[in-house]
Amino acid sequence: MPAKTSQKGFSMVEVLVAIVIISIGVLGLVAMQGKTIQYTQDANQRNTAAMLTNDLIELIRGNRSAVIGPSGELLSSSNYYKAASGAFPTAGEASCRTTTGCTAAQMATDHLFLWTQQVRNSLPIDDATLATFIICRDRTPDSEACDNQGSAIKIRVGWLSRNTDCPANTPFADDNLVDAGNRREYYQISFEP
Repeated sequence: MPAKTSQKGFSMVEVLVAIVIISIGVLGLVAMQGKTIQYTQDANQRNTAAMLTNDLIELIRGNRSAVIGPSGELLSSSNYYKAASGAFPTAGEASCRTTTGCTAAQMATDHLFLWTQQVRNSLPIDDATLATFIICRDRTPDSEACDNQGSAIKIRVGWLSRNTDCPANTPFADDNLVDAGNRREYYQISFEP
């Protein structure tokens, strides 16, 4: 009859195999956590862009006479409008912050200046990205350009995103910044005041 041998504990090989398996699992969790943080940041930036755009929509709706003419149609030009090649106001209207008041056009300039400052403080942008913003009258909401016709106002805002793994959320993504570790992403909406 063979002698009974009793085993106590693990052999060194079994311990090493267990450590390797656990290490692979932990490394996978760490990588997944890093991606989760990145995707959460991207979602936060999209949410911020949507909130800023809604703020501008409410500013425009609150000052309707700056965009709607006496006939009830959108004006072809307004101090709220900004073409892709245009610039934002570099100063606000001081008269809008006094008791004397200001005109609808001055209020539009003041609103746009203050909104631009809010955008600069809320989204990761540079001057080149800010230059791509558009606020215009347009009848084709899916296009990149504005035709200055129709009854809708199009707003497009952009920001720099470090997420180069996911495709951009609009056809207007700018992959020229990928070499710097950044990529432009855009949020665009059309509305009728």
